[in-house]
Formats: sequence, C-alpha cells, structure tokens
Amino acid sequence: MENVAIEGISNLQVVTNMFTQLGCVEADNCILVTTNRDFVGGSVPNAGGIMTTNAAVVGAKKGGLVGGLVAGAVAGAVNSAVQEQVNEFNSKLDNRQQIAFDRSTYAGFLINVISTGIGVIPCRNSGQIVPKVKDLITDIEHYFFIGYNELEDKQLKKLPLNFSSMQFAMCFKNTGDLKVYTPWQLPKKHKLIPYQEANFNKLTSRF
Repeated sequence: MENVAIEGISNLQVVTNMFTQLGCVEADNCILVTTNRDFVGGSVPNAGGIMTTNAAVVGAKKGGLVGGLVAGAVAGAVNSAVQEQVNEFNSKLDNRQQIAFDRSTYAGFLINVISTGIGVIPCRNSGQIVPKVKDLITDIEHYFFIGYNELEDKQLKKLPLNFSSMQFAMCFKNTGDLKVYTPWQLPKKHKLIPYQEANFNKLTSRF
C-alpha cells in the first residue's frame, strides 16, 4: 500500500480503498480530514506532548497553577507546576495516543469514524511550519484504531473565532486526572476535499 498526497487524499475512492486494506470500513463510512492545531513542525524535538495553550487550560483546572498564562503563550512560559502536570500526562500515553497528541511530526490526520471506533491515518507534510490540508501526505505505517470503549468523552467543540472548523475532541480514559482533548481541527468543508462537507454533516449526527 502506497502513501498518497493531496491528489489521493481528495479522492474518496482512493481513501476508502486505503481504509479497506487496513480493515477499517463498514457499509456506511465517514471519512474526514483534520489538521493538527498544535503542530509546530520540526522545531520540537520530541513527539507527543501537549502545547502550552492546552497545558494552560489543564493547569487552570488543576487549581489555578498557571497564573497569568494566556492562550498563545510560548512553551518556555509554562511554569514548573504546569509542566509537571504535562509530564505526568505524557507519561501515560501509549504509542497511539502519542501520535494523536504529537506536535512535531504529524500535521494532520485522515480518519474514518465508524460504528465501533475511529480509524486514524496520520499525515505528515513536507516540512512546512503551518499545517495545511494541501500539504498532507499519509503515513499508513503508523495507522491506528481507537475503540469508543477507550474514550472517556468525544465531541465536536467550537473553536474561538473560527466558524468554518470545529475541534475533533477525544479524551482518553487511561491518561489520569488531566482531561486533555485531542487538538484536531476539523473543517466543515474544504475545497480540496469534495467529500468533507457531506461527511462532516454525517458526523454531527454521530457525536
């Protein structure tokens, strides 16, 4: 099975065939493309982990540890108390979850939401800093599946000042006290992905 760039990702038959070969299809598939809101390209040495904006929210939930941290703060501004919580969260992630929260390798994800769970094909880009759908390239070797029984919660969340996309937010059961959601940005439609709008509408009835 070969990896594909946007020309393949945009073709519903191509991506359906990919998920078929991976054993993740059923009669009614819901295939979608997401980008990674936390992606910062090659500037972060380690895969996995959560960004400062996410850590700030986590810290606030853990008793106001973050003080004056605001969304958009850089990683170096996270205080030690928050960083300790982040490290604890990271240590609990399995290989699949590390990919789901990765911020240096995977710029997006090709997903198929079916009745038993979510099949995920991670997508790299060609070194660009900003994650864009047009630059995505599948990484089939690192495909994984998440069963709904592994999730504490799943939902589509509104994004601040963004009406064209939503957050595809999953919270895993085994990650401890921190309730951190996947930072996947899901366009409601996209000019390069002809099937995105119809499947997004289908997804809203499943979440």
